[in-house]
Amino acid sequence: MRGYYRQSQKFLWALCLCIQIAACGALAETGDQITQQELVAQIESEAAPLILDVRTAEEYEAGHIPGAINVHFRELDQRLDEIALPADGTVVVYCERGIRANIAKRSLNAAGITSVLYLKGDISQWRKNNLPLERERSFSETEGARTSVVQTVPEHTQLATSLTDRWIVNAVEAKQLIDQGATVLDTRKLALKRIQGSVYVDWRQFSPENAVTRGKLLEQDEVLTQQLQSLGISSQRPVVVVANPPQGWGEDGRIVWMLRTLGHAQVAMVDGGFEALMAVKAPIQSGAYQPPAAGDFVVARNLNWDIQRDELRAQLGRENVVVIDTREAREFAGKTPYGEQRGGHVPGAIHFYFKEFLGQDGKLLPPDDLRAKLQNQGITPETQIVVYCTGGIRSGWLASVLITLGYQARNYAGSMWEWSAAPADSYPLFLDSITAEPSE
Repeated sequence: MRGYYRQSQKFLWALCLCIQIAACGALAETGDQITQQELVAQIESEAAPLILDVRTAEEYEAGHIPGAINVHFRELDQRLDEIALPADGTVVVYCERGIRANIAKRSLNAAGITSVLYLKGDISQWRKNNLPLERERSFSETEGARTSVVQTVPEHTQLATSLTDRWIVNAVEAKQLIDQGATVLDTRKLALKRIQGSVYVDWRQFSPENAVTRGKLLEQDEVLTQQLQSLGISSQRPVVVVANPPQGWGEDGRIVWMLRTLGHAQVAMVDGGFEALMAVKAPIQSGAYQPPAAGDFVVARNLNWDIQRDELRAQLGRENVVVIDTREAREFAGKTPYGEQRGGHVPGAIHFYFKEFLGQDGKLLPPDDLRAKLQNQGITPETQIVVYCTGGIRSGWLASVLITLGYQARNYAGSMWEWSAAPADSYPLFLDSITAEPSE
C-alpha cells in the first residue's frame, strides 16, 4: 500500500510538472510577444531592443541571435545591474523553446521591467528560418577555415567569361551562374530566406574602423586576402552578389566594386536583387547553414576604378572630368545626417541620386533611358567620371552601373567622411543646390 502511495505521489508530481511546462508554453503563445519578422526588421533598421538570451553560456556560445547578451534565467535576480536598458525600456527574451524565457519574463516583470517581449518561436524557429547566428569560434576552428582550400572549381562557361566587362547580370543569368557553382554573397544583414549556399557579407568587414577613413578599403592586402578566402572566394569561380535594391544603400554594388578593385575578374550583382532571383525560382537555403570551404583568391589590386582624395582634388575643374554626387538632394545641399564633419558637396559636382537609376521594382531602368539621363548632363563614354557619396557605398553601386554601361568611372571610396574631415581651405565644399565651378 505504501508503495502504491509513493507511486501515486510521483505520478502527481510528474503531472504537475507537465501542467507547469504546458502553462509556460501557453504563455509563450499568448503573452506579450514579438515575431521573428518584426525582430529582424528592427535589427536591420538598427532600432532593435535589448535582446536577452537566457540559456546557458555553452548554448549561447554555440550560436545566438546577433546582438543578444547572455544572462542565464536563474541568475537574473543577481545580475539585473548588468542589463543596460535601451531608451524605450523594451527587452526581448528568448531561449530554446520558451520555458526558460517565460520564467525570465516573470522575473524581469517582478523587478519592475514591464516592457518585456517574448520572441515567438524562440531560437529553434530562428534556426529553421535560416536566420544568421553569431557564435564563438575556437582557435582550431578558425585555423582550419584558413587552411582548407576549395577542391573543385567549375570550368569557365561563356556566361562566366562575359563577366569580364559586365558587372551586372539579370536574374536568369544569376541563377545559371549559381547552378554552375558560383559563390553567392548576400549583403542583406538579416533575412528570413537566403539563396542556397550564400554567405552574408558586410562592406564594413573590409574597411578601417576609423571614423574618417571607414569608407576606404583596408590597406593590408594579406588581411583582405584572408577575409575573402574565408568567404569561399576563389580566383576562377564567379561571384554573384545579392541585395534588396528598393530598400538598400547599394551594398551589392559596393561589394562588386571592391572585389573588382582587389583583382577578381568575375563578379556581378543581380539586377532586381533577391526578389528577382525568387521570381526565377533560384534555390533557397534549407537545413542547417554550412560555412563555406575557404577559397584561393589572392588580392592583386586593380586601380582602374579607384581614386584617392588628393588625386580627385587635382582633377577638379579639368576638361572632360565630371564628378557625380550620388547622395540625397538634402546632403548635396549641405545636410549632414550620416556623420560628415562638414556639409555641402565637392566643388563642381553634379547631383545624381543613385536610386534615380532604378525603377519601382528595384531593377535598373532600360539602358537607353540611363544613357539619356547621362547625356543630358553632357556625359559620354569618353567622359572621365568620378563618383562619391558618404562612404563609397552608393557611389560604388553607381560605378558598377556606369562601367557596365560602357562608361569610364572611378569610385572615391573615402568620400565625404574623409573629404569633410580635411582642412576646409584645401578641401572646400559648396553649399549651393546647383552645379557650381570651383573658385580661383
